[in-house]
Amino acid sequence: MGLSRKVERNVLLVGVLVATFAVRVIELGQPIVENYVGRQVPTAMVARNLDRGSGPLYPVLDTAPGPNYFLVEPPLYQLGVVAIRRATGLGLEPSGRLLSALATVATAWGIFVLAARTAGRRAGLMAAGAFATFPLTIRYGRAFQPDAAMLGAVVAGLACWEHRRHAGGWFLLAIGLAMKILMAPLVLMLALTAPRGRRRSLMVATATAILPAMLWYAWATYLLATGSGSRASADNRAIWIGLLAPESWLRADSWGLAVRFAAVRSFTPIGTVLGAVGLIVQRRRARIWRTWGLAGSFLLVMMISKIHHEYYFLILAPAVAVGIGLVLDRMARLPGGRMLASLAVVGMVAMAVWQSRATWRTPPEWSGLAEAGRAVEATTGPGAWVVAPEALLFAADRRGCRLEWTEPAARRAAGEWGMVGLRANVRGPIELLDFYRSRGARYFADLGDRRDDHRRLALHEAVRQRYKVIIDRPEVLIADLEPVALAQVHPHAN
Repeated sequence: MGLSRKVERNVLLVGVLVATFAVRVIELGQPIVENYVGRQVPTAMVARNLDRGSGPLYPVLDTAPGPNYFLVEPPLYQLGVVAIRRATGLGLEPSGRLLSALATVATAWGIFVLAARTAGRRAGLMAAGAFATFPLTIRYGRAFQPDAAMLGAVVAGLACWEHRRHAGGWFLLAIGLAMKILMAPLVLMLALTAPRGRRRSLMVATATAILPAMLWYAWATYLLATGSGSRASADNRAIWIGLLAPESWLRADSWGLAVRFAAVRSFTPIGTVLGAVGLIVQRRRARIWRTWGLAGSFLLVMMISKIHHEYYFLILAPAVAVGIGLVLDRMARLPGGRMLASLAVVGMVAMAVWQSRATWRTPPEWSGLAEAGRAVEATTGPGAWVVAPEALLFAADRRGCRLEWTEPAARRAAGEWGMVGLRANVRGPIELLDFYRSRGARYFADLGDRRDDHRRLALHEAVRQRYKVIIDRPEVLIADLEPVALAQVHPHAN
């Protein structure tokens, strides 16, 4: 009977893992413009350039001024995407989604292994299932960015270490921490609170697994010190250092956003409540996961000014999932509790499906991206700079200058050119476009007019009045940045 039950639960685990994967590979070829586009597109730019031979020590973007290196983390995720693309023949974007889906499966497996060791196989199975259904892990478990891969490497690495597969565990930890060094304090805290017999070895493993990431950041510092290209990476480093400023913790809007993400969007309201109850009530079986939750919450507080990047809440997902598994397991042991647990699961899954329903659809504001990309590619020369949103530059496979819409973003984009940009008195997208033209940009391209976007309408009208329009269609506006007084309107404009 015991063997039969074990086989049954192994079958259920395989079912959970297969479902975890299957949900995330729906619409595998969808353009990478859902959720946080500003993280997916630069990651994909680096991957495409790696595929073309740029080299992993020089993860270069397609946005000027060059060289514009993306030094936030080593391009391990992008290397994985390129490996999948070459092995499967898939396109670059589907390969990125596939890697994130596989990494999410690895996280679910690792949660099951770790939770089953201290709380039992049923609790571990329920925890893995809860993790798979979170709206947060659906959104970013199929995104072209390294966050799901980081979590998969760290959790699977800890699971391997738990089963004394030390070499594999260390290797996975090193990869995960290199992808996101911000996970290092959490893993170190877990090592400090591990059972005494494994504490020392896990601390040594964690401390040494951080070294590859540190070597990368030493290299990145060298590139920043010796490079003559974009200041984007230097500006990004300054932003991260600025997170430690006390005033960043006093912004009420950031705290409100954090509560909304944690209580509603990330894990569903039912999941958040169940997870918190499980971590608080199940003291003996939830020790490591309470530590995980507290350490993860501390990290989020430290990053409160960047909390609008919802994917950072992935840090908490394993702890919340195990808390849910513990509660459901406890409920199932009580008289009549199975019905109550089933209702909780059905409610959580229904809410997760509802909250995640837009993930598999291209947002309306990007609906014409593929057509616009083809038009830009056909109209502009491959060596000429194009001023466009990053996503359109990527879709058109063109290099150029990043178009921004707000005054702070436009000033920051100009500032990436150094003192010449800081002195340019850029106050918005129109001035930013004029500045780019003075630096050598040849074309302007953007998606067509959006009647509810007054900034875009104003910019497009200014472009029509000042420059030589080539294509003016509902899905795309393309202009040659030659003053209209010096040239005739292009005959293909319509």
